[in-house]
Amino acid sequence: MSFKTELVAMMAVLALCSATPAQDTEPINKLLEDIDQWVTTDTARIMAYIDTNNAATKEYLEASNYWEPVRKDLSFLLGIDYIGSPQIDNTGRLYFLMRITGESQALFYTDGPMGWPHQMTPNSWTDEGFTISSYSVHPSGDFTLVSVNKFGDEMHDIWYFTRDGQFRPLLESRSVRFAGVIFDDDNADQFYLYIDDRSEMRIGRYTISTETLDTLYFEEGAYYPTDYREGKLLFVRWKSFSENQLAMFDIATGAITDLSDITLIWGASFRQDGQLLVLTSTKSKDDEFMKFCVLDPSKPKEFKVLHDPGKETEDFLLIRKKGIAVIGLNNDGYSELAAFDMDGNPVDVPQPDIGVAGELSANDVGDVVFSFSSPKVSPTAFQFRPGDTEVSQLGTISTFGFDFSDIDVEVIRYRSEDGWEIPALLYTPKGAKKDGSNPAIVNYHGGPPGQSRPYFQRNIAFALSKGFVVMFPNVRGSTGYGPAYERADNLEGRFASLIDCERALDYLIEEGWSSPDKIAVWGASYGGYVVNWLASQAADKLACVVSIVGVSDVDHTNRNSSQVFAKGWEKEYGPVGSDLTRKLSPIFYADAVTRPILITAGYNDPRVPPSDPRRFAYVLSKLDKPVWYLEEIEAGHGSTFKAQLINDYAGYYVFTMMHLMK
Repeated sequence: MSFKTELVAMMAVLALCSATPAQDTEPINKLLEDIDQWVTTDTARIMAYIDTNNAATKEYLEASNYWEPVRKDLSFLLGIDYIGSPQIDNTGRLYFLMRITGESQALFYTDGPMGWPHQMTPNSWTDEGFTISSYSVHPSGDFTLVSVNKFGDEMHDIWYFTRDGQFRPLLESRSVRFAGVIFDDDNADQFYLYIDDRSEMRIGRYTISTETLDTLYFEEGAYYPTDYREGKLLFVRWKSFSENQLAMFDIATGAITDLSDITLIWGASFRQDGQLLVLTSTKSKDDEFMKFCVLDPSKPKEFKVLHDPGKETEDFLLIRKKGIAVIGLNNDGYSELAAFDMDGNPVDVPQPDIGVAGELSANDVGDVVFSFSSPKVSPTAFQFRPGDTEVSQLGTISTFGFDFSDIDVEVIRYRSEDGWEIPALLYTPKGAKKDGSNPAIVNYHGGPPGQSRPYFQRNIAFALSKGFVVMFPNVRGSTGYGPAYERADNLEGRFASLIDCERALDYLIEEGWSSPDKIAVWGASYGGYVVNWLASQAADKLACVVSIVGVSDVDHTNRNSSQVFAKGWEKEYGPVGSDLTRKLSPIFYADAVTRPILITAGYNDPRVPPSDPRRFAYVLSKLDKPVWYLEEIEAGHGSTFKAQLINDYAGYYVFTMMHLMK
């Protein structure tokens, strides 16, 4: 942007701040005083509130003529399976997550592409509420560590699976998260991880043979180990979504070396020569993408650019013993693959079809695997070696004869109030006319940093079959468009980003795709925050709202979620208790909500505490607003099992159709 454009944008933000004062909140304050006496502490009253609201909401939805046919269609579409999260060990054995039958995904392996899949994890986990969060295959292939959570609580346990099929838990707790496994290259008997109890984090070392967990390092705040080599651990201090710092921990001496200033670091790995390959904005101008830099740990902060991809890097891995980095690039939401050696020279790699590739993983001998999907292709996985021109598919998934080829999506851009061009994905049904008659769903992604991308979404096929236009805006604050764009929604910039969200509605209306009485807004997590805001600020441009595990009170969520991240959230929204966080909290505009709103929460949600959606629904109901509330008891920050997912989506669509297709 030019200086003139920046000045205009700044003036617009200031105008928005002054034009969005908190309303007379005294009645809302009184209602919050009432509910805050019990909403986080009185289990009996909480459960009574949940049971009463769940019964009323389910009765309302299931009484609709839409319920049975919608649920039937979604049961079919959401039952279509997938292959994802591939890994490969040094013996060539391939691993991936897949859901063939049952309620949740399982871990499988094959001994070659398109080989027979062997299931590793037990089906009984579903009965116990366990779902797989992630897994890490030891390079030797001798064992695999599988991370699971229970009913979506994200307090990850770690289980140990041997190559011959034996397994047992290593670390279990419902109050502590064990995650971020990094293997010790020198000793297969131990691995490193971070330990998070929601109040503080620690770096630990687990010894498998003795079943002992040792704390190696502690400091305040959030920090994540990224790589290990010869007694040294790299870790990144998380300051906010747009600020962090690279450091190195010497395990033997306990010494900490700060390797960078506070900047933006998205990945760091040891090279074979002991130097570091770092993806960072340290050597980038404000309007440039991050670059790959080399850093000698003995010379902190002296970064040298090795490779400039010129695009957003969404994924990268360093095959240390081969001296090759393989990267995934984001080009307006679509993926490209690239690679380079440690002299910065490009290395040939095959290109995926038009779609979204990710989850890059490799073994020491140079075999690379990745996942892939597109609007027309269900998630699967592929394998190649740098220098190859073709990929090998790891497996196939049946779509049960359903034809996804009619799904059309394009990247459009609409102008926000201050002149910024906002990208969005627009899905349109065949034959849709621009006469304002189409029902539409505008779906806002979570984050705030995040990006809606053209990957395979089964429910989109359903929406298009019912004539919906579906739009996914990537407003400022989204990833994929460079660090400056991602930072643009911080603090007072959030008002401008929220105007971006509202302008998406204007686009559909002005272009003739839809009209206010035909538009629904959906959002989950931060997207739920966005639609909570739009419910009060743009009610004249929409017909109904679906708010899924969304924030309504910035301060309440920050105080009642993990305190490890509290300071980082303040850099996004402002200090807890400030005028800014109050102005940015939809709950204090509840009296302006006039359109029907469905609010959901997850009882075990560790990110958006369920007490936040509970409070919002309570306040709206006491103000006689058209609100329905549903809280999943056996779920966290989203659906846990397939049956939940089907019922949840059926509820979202039925609620929407009831208010858009009268």
